[in-house]
Amino acid sequence: MDTREILTRFKGGTLRREHAVALLAGTSPVVAPPVVALPVAALPAADREPLPTPGPGPAPGPGPGADAGDGPGAGAGMPCAVVGIQGRFPQAGDLEAFWRNGLQGRIAEAALPGGRRSACAGWRGHFLDGVEEFDPDLFGLGAREAAGLDLRERLLAQSAWQTLESAGYAGARLERLTAPDGTARSVGVYAALGPAGGALPGTGHRHTAPPASRPGPAARLSRLLDLRGPSLSVDSGDSSFLTALHLALGALRAGECAAALVGAVELRLHPACQRPGAGEGVAAVLLKPLAAARADGDRVHAVIRSSAVGHPGRAAPGPQYGRLVGRALAAAGLRPPGTGPQPPDAGPQGPDAGAQSEVPGAGLEAVGVALQESSRTVAALVGDAGAVTGAAALVRAVGQLRHAVLLAGPDRPAPAAWEPARSDDGTVLPRRALVSVPGPAAPASSTDAVDAVGPADAVDAADTADGTDGVDGTDGGEGVGVVLVVEEAPAVPRAPARTGPPPGTGPAELVLLSAATPAHLAATAGRLAARLSDDGGGGRDGGPAGPDLAAVAHELRLGRAVLRCRLAVTVRTVAELADALAGFAAHPGPGTGPAGVRSADLRTAAGPPLIEGLEETRAYVAALWQGGRLEQLTRLWLAGVDVCAVLPAHPGPAAVELPATVLRPRPLEPGPGPGTDGAPQ
Repeated sequence: MDTREILTRFKGGTLRREHAVALLAGTSPVVAPPVVALPVAALPAADREPLPTPGPGPAPGPGPGADAGDGPGAGAGMPCAVVGIQGRFPQAGDLEAFWRNGLQGRIAEAALPGGRRSACAGWRGHFLDGVEEFDPDLFGLGAREAAGLDLRERLLAQSAWQTLESAGYAGARLERLTAPDGTARSVGVYAALGPAGGALPGTGHRHTAPPASRPGPAARLSRLLDLRGPSLSVDSGDSSFLTALHLALGALRAGECAAALVGAVELRLHPACQRPGAGEGVAAVLLKPLAAARADGDRVHAVIRSSAVGHPGRAAPGPQYGRLVGRALAAAGLRPPGTGPQPPDAGPQGPDAGAQSEVPGAGLEAVGVALQESSRTVAALVGDAGAVTGAAALVRAVGQLRHAVLLAGPDRPAPAAWEPARSDDGTVLPRRALVSVPGPAAPASSTDAVDAVGPADAVDAADTADGTDGVDGTDGGEGVGVVLVVEEAPAVPRAPARTGPPPGTGPAELVLLSAATPAHLAATAGRLAARLSDDGGGGRDGGPAGPDLAAVAHELRLGRAVLRCRLAVTVRTVAELADALAGFAAHPGPGTGPAGVRSADLRTAAGPPLIEGLEETRAYVAALWQGGRLEQLTRLWLAGVDVCAVLPAHPGPAAVELPATVLRPRPLEPGPGPGTDGAPQ
């Protein structure tokens, strides 16, 4: 055994301290004691029958070249699409800023934000700003209800909302996500949250103990967003997000839900959870089976081909990463050269068994894997970010797959173009990445350390390295490992050039927008106007046409939630729409906006109109859409009727990506903590 393996096995609990010191010093031939196992003789005879040995057969997952996404019975190899992705990270309020930080090689480390209490003055870490702020109006919550959510749940709720919106599943399309039994809004929720104590500021606020039967964070998020699939809260330390995603993939493949929302959040507010380099963040992704996403015309950011999760038990954790990589690649139907299923009686069976499963770099490149993202690669951006570590690694991988750019990292000094690999016959392979926590081990320099400090001190240093005895339990010491195989989105055939009438001469489009309050409506209209103007100016002054007006109108009708403050405008070009929305943002309110823009505030209305929800109303509204009766539809919309519910969920080609609804968070009192004294539990 080399120095690194000795220290790894000692940290993993399979090598006693005296054995490690002796091996490092080279003074004793003592070998590591075996892992203790129950003697077979101690079991009843009926329980000593050997387990059946699996016979030879095909490896798990589809074979190379097979389309694993066809049909609901594709099983463990069925790929799933990332159709929505949002997040906030230190010094990055959105994913565009996070990508820029990665391109620039920025270290997002800063002093503790003002107002937070710390046990160590002057220490630095990776923090979120404004974590005490929340937008309860967006969710229709009063002050008392909002106070029932702790800070982690508030941040996760906002990120989840933006994820649904970015995917186009916050409105009518969400209703059409049905389970096999016909249940609408069939979206599973999988939440990975850091320790509850991390969300308690410890600044003297009074906290009351929650009821013993209080549901978990995932269940509360399901209720808040009215999502009706499985709902699980996951805690496996640093790998919590990836473990949650692994469970979500299983639910999708089993047909338990039509889509899955996976989120994670980590806060380091309480002094007991703070240490130099500690990190925070919040992120969420929306997953669908790839075949369903492509059939529905969803925007696919990346594809999750497979996943593998495991714990090393009492064995050394070193070989675990290689084993999980092998399992994940096999589940994805990928066979690097020189690898394959091992006979049950082949190879060593002791504590070092499995080290041979490590796939060499050349083997990974042969199947298109040129990137490995893990806690090491995101450390500069998020620090030791606990439960959200895996989310940051996935976001970083997805960005590189989308842009075909490999970012700088521990093993790459500068960003570089990502050229796809080719198979032996010259076929271009999809770009692929491994996303893992804890990930591959850092290059070892343990020999030098032993020479410098001596065997005993090196063992003691290994015992406390990386905070393995940290107070908050999020340092990855639990040893739960997860590996994902992530692939770039499949190419979408280029849409044929539009051959319709010139802009401004075609049929008019009714554009509908809604928000929680008049202020939300005006701010969202202004953001949308700015985006449409930036995308080529909407065809004004002979510039690029930008997004198709019909696509914009369809996305706003079908992908956004129908809320109580509403706007309607009929236009013929994107430029006309941008001008109308910008005018309304500058002068919002009924009767004060630009000509042609009408709005209504229905928050004080007695309730939905009497005709709402009737089958006759649905038939009438559908006839109005078919007949192009835009004036009648406008009046019904402003009177409180949901005129979008009867529209087909996916009327045409892939939806256009529009900016999310503007949040208007404000400071709120911290929600309930896990105990009465604010101490982490």
